[in-house]
Amino acid sequence: MVCLGPLKAQPFYTHSTHPRVKTLQVIAEDDFERLPILGFEGTTTLAVSFDYLSDEQPLIDYTVIHCNAAWERDNLDELDYLESSFQPQHVETVTPSFNTFVQYTHYEVAFPNDQVKPTVSGNYAVLFHLQDEPDSLLAVATFMVSEEQMIVSGSVSGNTDIDFNALHQQLTLQIGWTKDVSPYLNPDTELKVLVQQNRRRDNQRWLDHPSRIESTQVYYEHQRQLIFEAGNHWRRFEFTNHRYPGLGVDHIRYHAPVYYAYLNRDEARPIANYRYDQDQHGRYLVHSLNVDDVDTEADYFMAMFSLDAPASVPGGGIYLVGDFTYQETDASTRMEYDLESGMYYKEVLLKAGAYNYQYLVPVQGGLTTSAIEGNHYETPNEYQIFIYYHPFASRYDRLLGVAVIR
Repeated sequence: MVCLGPLKAQPFYTHSTHPRVKTLQVIAEDDFERLPILGFEGTTTLAVSFDYLSDEQPLIDYTVIHCNAAWERDNLDELDYLESSFQPQHVETVTPSFNTFVQYTHYEVAFPNDQVKPTVSGNYAVLFHLQDEPDSLLAVATFMVSEEQMIVSGSVSGNTDIDFNALHQQLTLQIGWTKDVSPYLNPDTELKVLVQQNRRRDNQRWLDHPSRIESTQVYYEHQRQLIFEAGNHWRRFEFTNHRYPGLGVDHIRYHAPVYYAYLNRDEARPIANYRYDQDQHGRYLVHSLNVDDVDTEADYFMAMFSLDAPASVPGGGIYLVGDFTYQETDASTRMEYDLESGMYYKEVLLKAGAYNYQYLVPVQGGLTTSAIEGNHYETPNEYQIFIYYHPFASRYDRLLGVAVIR
């Protein structure tokens, strides 16, 4: 068993913890736009994959743990949540890159598999580490198992309790179930409802109490926690071939050992008029032209971001945010200001593909779009709803349902 040490008390989320681990993804049913959720009856599958940048191929193991609704490790034993308790397991699908400037090895694990089959619903974290060094954490990948027993409906409106068709969006939710699911369910004390906007953790909301309860239905209406900044469309770019610039790329240059993609200069747009665009709500898709297998033949490149924004920004910094940054707000994602050019810059090593990103600024309680991106009530955001159930004397948080509202 892997020694987790201090990891036990902190929330888990999908991210790389080692500089050589890149392009960590958790994809369900080969659809990068789906949430990483397994059906309770084993009707879905998902794959966890990442690249290890090196000409070596280290042996890597993984351990699966069960978490509570807040993504902290709970007190369940392995026998309580896995059909097999032989941990850690080896990552068996290991493939070296082929014909790439940057050498790497691609690792992949499918769930469920013959060795690891979840037996209860809830949140799961997969911890990857070097085989002979159980404390050498390389990456954390998270997914969920849902019982799919809740019916969730709702709507998003620009007519909110604090403004009208302006800077915010407000949700109204209705959650229903049948008596045979749980005839004695007390929604006021036993349900935990989490709402996220575009899968962001920084501004997620927990709904403490329903606005009203009707038999086997609960309603969440006119609650301040359901009001979000409307935000703006995600910025986009594509790098799929080093021979010519793709969408959002100004020019490409080779500086050994990789190609550099200099993206079009971005401008702050806090008060610009709303312009419709079709984005993927912060996601990215690994993609490369003229290759047979993107997992092992897509090359890495250095994406060069530049932003024209005021030198002094309230909040103390500007952060580059997207699924490819794992929503980190540290030195790896903070934009660097160049006094001579009056611009912000950041370079990030990425795998060929199509990417979404935004520039966010810290505020109390999270990050804000208002300083750089602006807010428009027309923005087509995605809202993820997670319904957890923790009855009296239960040892873990069951996940009864998940929904996406647009």
